[in-house]
Amino acid sequence: MLKLAVSVAMGALILTACGKKAETPDVEPTPATGISGEAEPASAPEAEPDSLADVPHKAEVSNEAFVGSVTVGDSLFEVAPALAAELMKDGKGRMEAMQSDAETYKEADPEYFRAYSLSIEWTLAAKAGDLISIEGFTSAYTGGAHGNYGTDARIYDLASGKEVFLRDLLADPDAAMQDALPVVLSEIARLRSEKSGGSGSEATFRGEAADAVSVDSLMEGEIGLVASTEADAFGGFVVHFAPYEIASYAEGAYKVVVPQTVFHQFLKPQYAGLFAGEPVTEE
Repeated sequence: MLKLAVSVAMGALILTACGKKAETPDVEPTPATGISGEAEPASAPEAEPDSLADVPHKAEVSNEAFVGSVTVGDSLFEVAPALAAELMKDGKGRMEAMQSDAETYKEADPEYFRAYSLSIEWTLAAKAGDLISIEGFTSAYTGGAHGNYGTDARIYDLASGKEVFLRDLLADPDAAMQDALPVVLSEIARLRSEKSGGSGSEATFRGEAADAVSVDSLMEGEIGLVASTEADAFGGFVVHFAPYEIASYAEGAYKVVVPQTVFHQFLKPQYAGLFAGEPVTEE
């Protein structure tokens, strides 16, 4: 099932950007320190693109106070250009806000200031019919002991242009989560045991997970949909757990997939045909 140290506004920035869930990055976020060279001169505000086709898929900033980037995947621009453009606009706004905070702090306390960094990336996770699932990853550093990171999972209905949630796809959300919960707990235990190199008991890990995860918290968690082994279908849903949520910070975040066969019977008729096959999970 995400989001620094100078001000309350900075804390809100990360919380909004990432939600509550976190995903362990391939590389531990590192401070943007040791930047050499002169700061880039301030540039005039960018003009708004004339059309969605003109919206860049990546934006970058790099100077002595701040290093940032926002990337929205090409495939997301292909299937949902308006949404992709809005995500890019939002990400650039977050970069501007953090850069402003960084420059203010650098001027106020240059001796202790360490350059800020922010990286935001959005990708298309899965698509079936008019539904798409997207994932966002944010990594940020604001001078503390270590960086912060997190993910955001969202589901959109392309026909209506609105965000929807897993519960909206289910005729009986509570019953579906009752059936999914044991699968989630067992998968958490397996993943934690695997990460520990077999040094921990799966039974113990499952018990700890049961204390931290409930039907209600699961439904309100950071949930997206995953691709399937069958074309134009979803193979299940995925729930993101942030560091500290089900384990220590050192263990990082967890990503648990629930196959569609576990909850297929509870899907609303108009969505049942979009779920089939086995989930395609990352190695």
